[in-house]
Amino acid sequence: MEAIIKARFEDGTNAPLSWSPTKGGQRAFICFDDHLVEDIGPDSDGSRFIAISKKMMAGDYYPPDAVQFYGLYQDEQRNVQVGERIQQRAPIFAGLYACSMVEIYVADQTENHCQIGYVTTEKHHGRGIWTATLNRVDGKLKLTVESTASPHSFLFWVGLPVARYLQLRARRRAIEEFKKL
Repeated sequence: MEAIIKARFEDGTNAPLSWSPTKGGQRAFICFDDHLVEDIGPDSDGSRFIAISKKMMAGDYYPPDAVQFYGLYQDEQRNVQVGERIQQRAPIFAGLYACSMVEIYVADQTENHCQIGYVTTEKHHGRGIWTATLNRVDGKLKLTVESTASPHSFLFWVGLPVARYLQLRARRRAIEEFKKL
């Protein structure tokens, strides 16, 4: 882990959660509730499901040009686990990044189902929850992405259109890459 990322990671490891996966949290007067179901394409032999779920569980859900994840799981060469803290780094432009800490609340994989999700901490520019679920049914892949996001920092409020654009871009980029696998 790069030194600056490691310092931000260590700073956020004890940050309280700003959202509960079971009770929710405080919604701002502007709150984005998203629910997207996307057809990822055919998968007759299950190989695409395996490839995509492997990326999800390895903390590589987003392509690096959208959001980068950093966590102890990388140093330990293992999959993400429930309770794990993840430092997110989203490129904005020209080497400028928005950094935020989240906590994994679900990380589950079975033969035809994979789900990963996180909630925000006080060291996140937004406040909310995000979940991605990949299912393989009748030789087809379906990805469901659900999230609730409210601004939680001055930067998010000031840059609301940019922040929302980055959220939607990250979601779109992940789906584009999954469709290529």
